[in-house]
Amino acid sequence: MMRHHAIRNGARLPWMLAGLAALVLALPGAAVSGDGSTTLSLTGKAERQVANDHMTVLMTTEARAPEAAEAAATVNRNMEAALERAAEQDDIEARTIGYSTRAIHDADDRSRISAWQVQQNLELTSSDFDPLTELVGALQQRDLTVSQIRFSLSAEARQEHREAMIEEAMEDLKEQARLIARSLGATHLRTLEVELPDDHYDRPQPMMAMRAMDESASQPSLEAGHSTLNLSVRGRLQALGAETLRVGPR
Repeated sequence: MMRHHAIRNGARLPWMLAGLAALVLALPGAAVSGDGSTTLSLTGKAERQVANDHMTVLMTTEARAPEAAEAAATVNRNMEAALERAAEQDDIEARTIGYSTRAIHDADDRSRISAWQVQQNLELTSSDFDPLTELVGALQQRDLTVSQIRFSLSAEARQEHREAMIEEAMEDLKEQARLIARSLGATHLRTLEVELPDDHYDRPQPMMAMRAMDESASQPSLEAGHSTLNLSVRGRLQALGAETLRVGPR
């Protein structure tokens, strides 16, 4: 009889170990080590809405003529004048991008080229919105149209907020660790590892494309809006001093 009783107890051991494993796994982000301490794997987060301080305008000049050279000459003339005008503003960065030449085929006879269309883009960027808006209005009177306007956050502005956001994310991580440690009955926390991944910057979507305006509305009315900065820190901490809890069978 004694031997039969010992076998029955031994048969319950795998079930008890499985139950203990399930108890440990039921604590997300926590692992019990051999010395009785609990290791916590947590992520602290910080988020800020920051006013955009950079404005970029994409403008386009295009021409259509029977000969490609004639259309190109018109586009080149318009772009040279625009670059000269932009060079007068020290705080505005200007660069040309995307030059294209396209044949326009006759609607009735697709084998015949009826005209040529040439197009080139001008990108203007500045942190001083008023002079840039004024320049855009002036260039619209010189056969350039606004294709796109977008606002963004400069690298300097992102760096300016980075240190404060690291502190906020670390405080969030520590508060999570304190809450879990108290629920475990731990008395101390020890930091084992902290990792700082790359911060995340939600760039605003470009504004809807705009076409040339008449003289009474040559300068667009714009709102820079805000960008969202997100930063996270990942850490491993050790919760110490918790009493061992005996878990009996039901």
